Amino acid sequence: MHRLLERQIKRFFGDKSALPPDWEPFLAAVGDAYVSADTDRIMIERSLDLMSRELTDRNAELREELTERQRAETRLEYLLSLLGATLESTADGILALDTNSRIMRFNQRFTDMWCVPDAIIAFWTHDALIEHMLGQICEPAAFMEKLDYLCHHPEAECYDTFECTDGRVIERYSLPHPLGAGSVGRVLSFRDITARRLADEALQREKEEQKALIKKLEQAHNQLLQSEKMASIGQLAAGVAHEINNPIGYVYSNIGSLEQYIQQLFQVTNAYERAESALTDPQLLKSIRAAKQSSDWEYLKKDVFDLLHESSEGIVRVKRIVQDLKDFSHVDGVEWQWVDLHKGINSTLNVVNNEIKYNAVVVKEYGEIPEVECLASQLNQVFMNMLVNASHAIGENGNGRITIRTGIKDEMVQIEFSDTGKGISPENLTRIFDPFFTTKPVGKGTGLGLSLSYGIIEKHHGRIEVESEVGKGTTFRILIPVRQEPA
Repeated sequence: MHRLLERQIKRFFGDKSALPPDWEPFLAAVGDAYVSADTDRIMIERSLDLMSRELTDRNAELREELTERQRAETRLEYLLSLLGATLESTADGILALDTNSRIMRFNQRFTDMWCVPDAIIAFWTHDALIEHMLGQICEPAAFMEKLDYLCHHPEAECYDTFECTDGRVIERYSLPHPLGAGSVGRVLSFRDITARRLADEALQREKEEQKALIKKLEQAHNQLLQSEKMASIGQLAAGVAHEINNPIGYVYSNIGSLEQYIQQLFQVTNAYERAESALTDPQLLKSIRAAKQSSDWEYLKKDVFDLLHESSEGIVRVKRIVQDLKDFSHVDGVEWQWVDLHKGINSTLNVVNNEIKYNAVVVKEYGEIPEVECLASQLNQVFMNMLVNASHAIGENGNGRITIRTGIKDEMVQIEFSDTGKGISPENLTRIFDPFFTTKPVGKGTGLGLSLSYGIIEKHHGRIEVESEVGKGTTFRILIPVRQEPA
């Protein structure tokens, strides 16, 4: 019998013998139940002990996992804080897109740059934010096309600009994202470079102005050198004219007097010839006729007047050349004045006649033009450059033709110089007015003629046009206003 059952019998019945005899089977069954229960209790206690040990070990593991998770969460919070601080501290607007070109994240600078309202920031959706952006971009279709291209080409690099409807210029750049960032399609940076663009444009304008100023200074310097040369030529012409005019004057006067004297002398000889038939001395007549024959008297009487006439014409031509040289240089006139350009062209032709006469024939096709308010000596210098260049283009013994045409076009006086020379190649046509550019051999030109001419015509508020065909010739067209506008 189980000890617990015996204890209970003893407690309630005292002695075991006091029990009724028919209780034996019942007590045996109860004793077996106690034994079985005791066995089950021991097994349960062992199971609970094992379970308690397992729970203790699991709790330790859970505590360790929890501690590690807390560390990871702390690290993640730090990284997220660092990432947020980095995004918010940059001067650029940052926009992150997924592989489907949809917005994942943006920073505060981005919202400020695009003036995103609070309603969109608080409950933003991809479509609302994109629509807000596109409403501020001048070419929204091109913007979205580039955005889609970048998201589908992760290896591509982007660095470009686009304009906004309010006049801002935005710089957009994006580098290929790192390998393994599969959830990110693109990270784009936007920067407002309007102020920088304006500064660059201002700097570029300043550079252009400096270049223009340098060019004007060069032109002024070259013009000054040329003006000094022309002034020297003018002074030389004035001095030569003064020195030559005096002897030419008395030579011309003497030739006139000599012609009168010879006429009177021939009157005397004619009287003697009329008296020749009255002479009776054969020897004297023979001597007179021999003298007349040996001197070719009849030819001499005719030729002496021709010689005097040619000498007079030569003296007149010398006087005209000296006057043309003075007119060309205009020593006495350096101010703006009203001038007959035909007279200036003719004077220039006389000055450069020796340069042209062996190369070309000059054809004048003058039209009706009014007098022009100009600096005559400077325009004459332009005419000289045009004529000399035309002669050089034709070449020595070229048997060419230089045609000078004048007329009115667009209420401006037009002067054309056309030659039948070798022409100008297309690659040189845009450079012919550059200072010191020349296609002539060394020693034949300085490259300043056309540059100075361009500056002179520009000073007169006119323009020079050029047409040329290689092998056929060149035409320079000069247009000058009749009256100069007040400064």
